[in-house]
Amino acid sequence: MRAVSSAARYSRVVPGIVALLVLILLSACEAAPAGKINILTTEAEFGTVLNTDPVTQVFEVRNTGDGVLDITGLSTSCSCTIATVSKDSLEPGDVADLTVTFDPGAHNGATGQFVRQVFIQSTDPENPEAVFAFRITVVEP
Repeated sequence: MRAVSSAARYSRVVPGIVALLVLILLSACEAAPAGKINILTTEAEFGTVLNTDPVTQVFEVRNTGDGVLDITGLSTSCSCTIATVSKDSLEPGDVADLTVTFDPGAHNGATGQFVRQVFIQSTDPENPEAVFAFRITVVEP
């Protein structure tokens, strides 16, 4: 019978224990539930407006994820467009109003068709910047 040193025994046992502990830790570390942004209307037609009259429309932004969704920023493609949200933190299933205002006066009387975008930054890991677009036709009075 051959004697096995304690160092040799530990060299076989320790890696097995370490591997088991790593597996236990990995199985316990599930990803935290995340919010998911859902803009019910991603493109809209604002119709025809006079070049003197701002127009405002409201759209819904919904959290369809399992975790909290934070709206971290809003920006627009042009200074003629202003966007706001009614809430910047949405629990799962919550809805916020996205209010979009187009002011044709920012274009100094220009007429024609315009396409503008609103960029909604959020904590959605799959879609950190959602885009809402609209078309509008501006005419003289």
